[in-house]
Amino acid sequence: MAVSPESKRKGPGGWLTEVGRSFFPSMGAKEWRDTLRGDAAPRPNTRMRVHTNSFWYHIRPRSLPEEATAWYYTMGLGWMSFFFFVLEAITGLILMVYYSPSPNEAYETMVKIMNDVPLGGLMRNVHRLGAHFMVAVVILHMLRTYFTASYKAPRQFIWFTGVILLFMTLLLSFSGYLLPWDQLAFWAVTIGSSMADAAPGVGPAIGSLLRGGAEIGAGALLRFYLLHIFMLPMLTIILISVHYYAVRKQEISPIHELFTNKKPTKRKIPFLPDQVFFELAVIMILTFAFIFINNFFWDAKLESHANALETPQHTKAPWYFFWLQGMLKLGDKIVWGLGIAGIVFGALFLLPYIDRNPSRRFVDRKFALVGGIVSLIVFVVVSYGGLPEFGIQKVGSNELAVEYVPVEGEGLIAEVPFDKLPNGKVVYNVYYDAAKDAFVEGEFGINQELSTPGFDPAQLTPEARELLNQLKHDVQHWAEYDQRFRRPFVTLTIEPWLYGQSDPTTTGGLLLAQPFIKQKRATLVMRWTTITEVTTVDKVTGKVTKVELIEKVDDAGQPAFSTYTQSKYINRNGIVEVGHTAPPK
Repeated sequence: MAVSPESKRKGPGGWLTEVGRSFFPSMGAKEWRDTLRGDAAPRPNTRMRVHTNSFWYHIRPRSLPEEATAWYYTMGLGWMSFFFFVLEAITGLILMVYYSPSPNEAYETMVKIMNDVPLGGLMRNVHRLGAHFMVAVVILHMLRTYFTASYKAPRQFIWFTGVILLFMTLLLSFSGYLLPWDQLAFWAVTIGSSMADAAPGVGPAIGSLLRGGAEIGAGALLRFYLLHIFMLPMLTIILISVHYYAVRKQEISPIHELFTNKKPTKRKIPFLPDQVFFELAVIMILTFAFIFINNFFWDAKLESHANALETPQHTKAPWYFFWLQGMLKLGDKIVWGLGIAGIVFGALFLLPYIDRNPSRRFVDRKFALVGGIVSLIVFVVVSYGGLPEFGIQKVGSNELAVEYVPVEGEGLIAEVPFDKLPNGKVVYNVYYDAAKDAFVEGEFGINQELSTPGFDPAQLTPEARELLNQLKHDVQHWAEYDQRFRRPFVTLTIEPWLYGQSDPTTTGGLLLAQPFIKQKRATLVMRWTTITEVTTVDKVTGKVTKVELIEKVDDAGQPAFSTYTQSKYINRNGIVEVGHTAPPK
């Protein structure tokens, strides 16, 4: 074999050339210069070294079948799964530098990462959204493999390791869910760990091992942290290596086997430079697109600090666990949450051995294709059933509080720009009588007596006016929907709460600081007639024959009322807190 002049050079330059050629066959300094200049490489590459001496030979072959590189067939889903895994590893390592796995410091370090660390918020956004994309891509990859029958012999082991990698992907995402130590993470993991307790036999032991005790605390946070950064990534890397080795050994299943009259093609695509340059271009495009999306369209919000004494409304699992949350609504959590889920994963593992049909052709797999489509529809329906909005009795007062001044998240009031909210005190009343299907006159609109003296409703911005109009319609909706939310009288008060001073400026020879509104408070007060449930039981059968909702009265014979009050403090940078605290002195 001819030796290039560059490899004859002595010293560090020649050594670097030899090392470079061992990793990138035929790509010496001259070839890299030609590549950067845009000069085309010869095909076939006569300067290609013996490929077995190359490191890349054990990972990527010298050439790839055209069928294996067709993106309309594989869609690059397996390759993209690995891309997102590497993306998660890189952003995760950056976040590890600033994160502290302690209940006293975890939340504070997350706030510091998002607000103080340069590009810290972007790194967290990329890491969070990348986890969602990784799960989605892995699921799509498994679906593509199933519908193209790529799990059949001799590729059963590839499918088996792929199912394990799907399981590991879900575990990686779930283990990282607790680390922000906010309310959403705390209660989602609390629900998940309680399912482990429900497992017969070893369930309580597994739950205690995950939590490090009876409750979610420091032990659980440290365990989930170590699982997320060490154990699960290490096992995933090993499994990815085994999975790819099996793919490399058996090769990707050819597309011509799916059709009756399609002939195989023997055309090969050179790995260098065609395939590697194409993949590098895709990496750059994906990375740029991901950073662009995370910088302008996606924000991984941090909820309030984890609090074991306060359960937030509408607690839900990540979207890829909606199916499990939906099954829990169907019945006993041991049967539906563990038994059925175990059967589903068991069937996935054994699929290549259950399906004994040797053909991969679509025409020979009608039953398998229909079964796959039906299973996919069932999965979507059950996932929809896992949404908090489905199958749960909603209470009008709670829903209004969650919608406007929620314990977690922003709510409709906080979504209005700070400067568009009233700068003076505004009290807005809504009194709706569902029995009369009408708003009560005199108890509807802005209360001039309680608002800032001289306030003119015409001063309201369009955004504030739309907010108050939305509240009016929502009160009507929940009064008609929830029979226990009868004759609600709702008051929304928006007022300045905390003032600051601007930087001093010279005015008329005096150094003056102008006050400005730094924080506003929104308070939602709801008062409605208390309803009691009266049941009539048949004395013979003992069955309930009639259920009535009647208005409760006090000892004086007057209607009894229920009251709910919730406040939210908003500043120019976002939400400060929820509660009933007094204004700062």
